[in-house]
Amino acid sequence: MSDFLDNSVDLPAGRPYGAIMGLAPSKGARSPILWRAAFDALGMQADFHPFDVTPENLPGLVKALKADARYLGGAVAVPHKELLLTELDRIDEAARAIGAVNAIRRDPDGALVGANTDGLAAVESFEATAGPVRGKKLLLLGLGGAGKAVAACFALAGAELMVWNRDGAKAREFAGVYSASGKPVRAVSDIASVIAEADALINCTSVGFAADSSDNDDAPLDLALLDQLPAHAAVFDIIYQPLQTALLRAAAARGLKTLNGKSMNLGQAVIAFALALPDADRDKAAAAMAAV
Repeated sequence: MSDFLDNSVDLPAGRPYGAIMGLAPSKGARSPILWRAAFDALGMQADFHPFDVTPENLPGLVKALKADARYLGGAVAVPHKELLLTELDRIDEAARAIGAVNAIRRDPDGALVGANTDGLAAVESFEATAGPVRGKKLLLLGLGGAGKAVAACFALAGAELMVWNRDGAKAREFAGVYSASGKPVRAVSDIASVIAEADALINCTSVGFAADSSDNDDAPLDLALLDQLPAHAAVFDIIYQPLQTALLRAAAARGLKTLNGKSMNLGQAVIAFALALPDADRDKAAAAMAAV
């Protein structure tokens, strides 16, 4: 296992474990803290580790995990959410439709199965702050692994979506798929020309993220454009490192409702935990995670 990792991990013999795979989850991912809290609350002798792995070493790591019966499943971080579609034994229907994996479970037959919990958690988190999604017009930035999951679930929840991506072809492809199925989704190439229409702005890019959670001034758009948002608009940044990105600070300064990615991260962790350990007490695990 260590041959494929860029960080040092202790895996005691016979002790079950979960893991989050990403480029550098050891530098601040919350999943290890959340899952360990749940294990402790449930009296389980298990652990959860951050696995720093490059895309080149990902296939080798997955092969090693398939062969290691101690591995329960876990979480997936950037940039592996799309890469894992071809590495796991099976992909569930929702993750296949979204085109990204953010959670892994081991089925009774030993197969590693990819799932996606990002989108459901994002909708739940958003609605707790900004009210029902249905009927709202949302401007969503970024269609990477998390962005596609979030966009898909907002569309299915009844929102009208305007999607922007640095690679415009990706936005047009996504919009084409969902509009063909009757969902009001359209690709936009110029944020400035549509932002005034939005009831909410959702950042699903990684711009503003800092592995060490340090403040920075990086933002996914010209912050002056926030002046064009309606006064009732909400700004949701799915980043939680740091909790207050430049985008959220600027939105708050303008009196807009703001939401960071912490509650979404908690929600997806609870769902992923339940997928990996379906017989565990979900409510008890959720309460333990929320208390961290």
